[in-house]
Amino acid sequence: MFDETDRAIIAMLCRDGRRTFTSIAAELEVSEATVRGRVAKLQEQEALHIVALCNPLTLGHQSLRLMLAVRDHTPRSVAVALTSMPLVNHVALCTGSRDVYVEATCRDLTQVRALLDDVRRIPGVATMDLYVLTELFKDYSWLGLRGGVGQGSTAPA
Repeated sequence: MFDETDRAIIAMLCRDGRRTFTSIAAELEVSEATVRGRVAKLQEQEALHIVALCNPLTLGHQSLRLMLAVRDHTPRSVAVALTSMPLVNHVALCTGSRDVYVEATCRDLTQVRALLDDVRRIPGVATMDLYVLTELFKDYSWLGLRGGVGQGSTAPA
């Protein structure tokens, strides 16, 4: 289980991923070693990844969302195959009429075509819905865990 200290550390790092452990510790009134240990544990559990996020559209790139239906293979096998593709940023199993959700960023339409060809070659990919983002208003963020949302989250087993 994540406790209030873990959630506070995550929230502070979401606002500024370069924030020092010393300043986090001072605000939370805990030791720097506590913060360092908590962050290490959150990273080991894959609950926290500290990265720089940018809006690919402002850089002139193509931001894509793919919804894949899988046939004759497991959705998990398709998802695992997608994780090896450098242009793919996010892969998740999902419910509904499609089995796998994919986010990808491409430099230009030539890369988009190449990526789509690579995805089509993955055994089991039966149907692909492609969405090209035209404007990005909000990106994925752990800030969604504020308030009552996600408060019962537990670390992966």
